[in-house]
Amino acid sequence: MKTQEIINFLAGTYSLLNNTQWRNGTQVPDPWGTTPAGLLTYTRYGYMSAVMNSMEPEKRPPNLTWPPGEQGSVEDWALIAKSSLSYSGPFGLNTSVPLTKFSGQVLHGPVVTGSMPSMVGVVQRRNYTVVERDGEVYLSIAVITTQVGARSEIWWRRVAKG
Repeated sequence: MKTQEIINFLAGTYSLLNNTQWRNGTQVPDPWGTTPAGLLTYTRYGYMSAVMNSMEPEKRPPNLTWPPGEQGSVEDWALIAKSSLSYSGPFGLNTSVPLTKFSGQVLHGPVVTGSMPSMVGVVQRRNYTVVERDGEVYLSIAVITTQVGARSEIWWRRVAKG
């Protein structure tokens, strides 16, 4: 299958289902908590956007509004920052690994903008697996961060075909 055919198959918007994380082989709590929310979007033109955050009330101070003003403490804003992640930029496929529409490696980036400054300009490698079941399309994104011995498996359900 050609690279553009795989990109066309992956194109769409996906809703976050869950995230399982490990540090040095031990499962750790998800920073987005037990009620994560998020959207992952891939376009057929080679762009992507990811937004993830916690929906747990204790991680979402209700007194904060946009744009930031005098309301809320630094601690309230830090709580939001610690339980959310967003980034966007171009995406493609790693053609140096085996690729099908059901498995391979997507390359997010170089990241153009993100909530974590350290991500900007960096290419994020993500192994993917697609599962089609009962008329639904599920996408698993595996993230391995060797610097901190971390691994995440994030599951998404396609809500719109791109």
